[in-house]
Amino acid sequence: MSASAVYGAEHQWSAVLDRGGLVNFFGSEIYVPLQKRFADIPSVQRYVDAVLALGPIREAFPKAGPVHVRERRGQGKAHYEPSTATVALPLKDRAFGRESTVLHELAHHLSVSEGLTTTPNGTRWHGAEFRDAMLFLVSVVLGEAAALLLRAGYHSSGIRGG
Repeated sequence: MSASAVYGAEHQWSAVLDRGGLVNFFGSEIYVPLQKRFADIPSVQRYVDAVLALGPIREAFPKAGPVHVRERRGQGKAHYEPSTATVALPLKDRAFGRESTVLHELAHHLSVSEGLTTTPNGTRWHGAEFRDAMLFLVSVVLGEAAALLLRAGYHSSGIRGG
């Protein structure tokens, strides 16, 4: 399993969320929400605070504390900084102002907080523990249909587990 496979699956899934609405999934129609887009750091911070305050999230990840959100300058990628519990987003690139990107970075926070993943350079940074956290977040925040599509995306990318 590679990080590029995880990113590829999530990119395709995010594109479906950009459209939202009814999706034909192997002959069944399911509804997925239109994902949020954030224009500034304060709106992302409010969103992150609200997600982390949800009862199912607090119950499943009791060690997870607050997250600080900041703008990332220079490099064009979002990332999570475990040492400071910070999500850094380059909002100049509209792709990183998506709800799917914010949830990805929050999944890192949750899995790190519970001691499931330890380092961005480790093989488990995007491993099953991370993907389980991501799928749980998506099911709670966006619903089971969105989680089903993401799980199918991981599977079709050759990713097993999570």
